[in-house]
Amino acid sequence: MEKQNKELILKKVDELINIIKSRDDYKRYIYLADEMKKNDTIMSLVKEIKKLEQKRVKMEYNKESTSDIDNEIDNKRKELDSFPTYQEYSYLKEDLNNTFQSIKSILEQNIN
Repeated sequence: MEKQNKELILKKVDELINIIKSRDDYKRYIYLADEMKKNDTIMSLVKEIKKLEQKRVKMEYNKESTSDIDNEIDNKRKELDSFPTYQEYSYLKEDLNNTFQSIKSILEQNIN
């Protein structure tokens, strides 16, 4: 009986995943992610921001001032946000993450 329930749950999870993957916003998100990978400028900015954020964490850990690097990160993010592809990608990513969070919350509420 327990094995059947587990199989049913996994089947329903697969159905949910397929529903999400069939949504237009998810398909657009994947398309934009692929388009961004082709754009050297966007990818370079993303890598620069990640490196700066890592450097910031180390500086913060060493109790160094991070105001200069914070400004640099902000400037790089503004530059990245100037790309419509990245703006739409970020919006869709946030929207999809909210959907996933809602699903998680509903599951947690019903389990507890």
